[in-house]
Amino acid sequence: MHNLFKIKLFRVLLCITYPFAIIFLYPFVLLKKKNKGHLFFFFDRYAIGGAQRVHLDILESVAGMPKELYFTRLSPNEALKDEFFTLSNCDARDIHFWCDNLLFRLFTVHYYSLYINRHTKAHVFSSNSTFFYDMLFFLKKKVIKTELLHNFTYGKNGMEFFGLANYQYLDHRILVDFATYNNIANQYKEYGVEERYMQRVQVIEPGVSVPSAIKKDYSLPLKVLYAGRGTAQKRIYLLNKIADSCIKAAKPIQFHFAGSMMDELSEYVKEHSVIHGEISEPAKMNELYDQCHAILMTSSYEGFPMLIKEGMAHGCVPVVTALEGNKSHLFHSQNALLISDPANEDHVIAKGIELLTVLCNNRFELERLSEAAYNYAEIHFDRNKFIKTYNKFLEEHA
Repeated sequence: MHNLFKIKLFRVLLCITYPFAIIFLYPFVLLKKKNKGHLFFFFDRYAIGGAQRVHLDILESVAGMPKELYFTRLSPNEALKDEFFTLSNCDARDIHFWCDNLLFRLFTVHYYSLYINRHTKAHVFSSNSTFFYDMLFFLKKKVIKTELLHNFTYGKNGMEFFGLANYQYLDHRILVDFATYNNIANQYKEYGVEERYMQRVQVIEPGVSVPSAIKKDYSLPLKVLYAGRGTAQKRIYLLNKIADSCIKAAKPIQFHFAGSMMDELSEYVKEHSVIHGEISEPAKMNELYDQCHAILMTSSYEGFPMLIKEGMAHGCVPVVTALEGNKSHLFHSQNALLISDPANEDHVIAKGIELLTVLCNNRFELERLSEAAYNYAEIHFDRNKFIKTYNKFLEEHA
């Protein structure tokens, strides 16, 4: 079933239940203490991930402002929970129990939309939360509504279709890279959305902390890192095949894996690799970046992953599929090694092995690309600039 149809169907159910919510829920809404500020954030979860790190930086940009923060999906782990729940001037709550159940969700949508509508000024900012999209139709026009979209999935089940179904209610759509911007522009044309709505779309690229210098030992074995989730788009099975082939060929390569993808790796690869598990502490993750020489990713689609930005900031050479999002910052043999023809999985495996072998056999090339990656990150991925940009955006749209 197409997401657009499901979204519209659930909205019909919400409209049917709205009169009952007014009668039975509104008295409880009036009892809820109002937000001291104007900011309301709705995120999916606090499990570890690149998107969650971006969300933390956005919240930090308004550290001095009172705000309410809600998580609307069950988090598979609590790795970043403490970081979110101890933020200054922030009332953080996990409401996934009331969002996951269809019956409860119908009334929870009304409860929070009625509550937000009570505020003279309100700005609702959300990312990866389908609950937010359910609320949009019921939020008053005076409420500022902002969506942050992390990537474009090229399918019928992606978050971009929730934005498409609600484009007229969204005051701002923020994207993390220009490739996604182009995809949204093409999607709007395909579905006949008026050009004026593209004026509500903008790009704010996330930043990372860049150390003052590279701390790297370039001696073999070549240390290759993948860190993150194991969703379908990441194609961990291709990473596994690349690692399996290199290990069996006794190449001087040591593979490092950190994150929640371990079940998708073979026992052989895990036995002959360095397994770090999930790392929630930034300092430990930075130490791992310093140890490693390359970031390996075989994704079928991406925006521009935080893993690549963070790795480049520590001199790790991206060896990644040549996706449009990646090509917005990465240039083959200049600051990265790109795996061409990402749709051809056999080619991705063969090319991945070939490019890692190049780095193994040529220390000069490894050092050159490492320095180029670091220099590019230092110029283009300034975390402080990102935080200042968001601070200005959230203060101006109040």
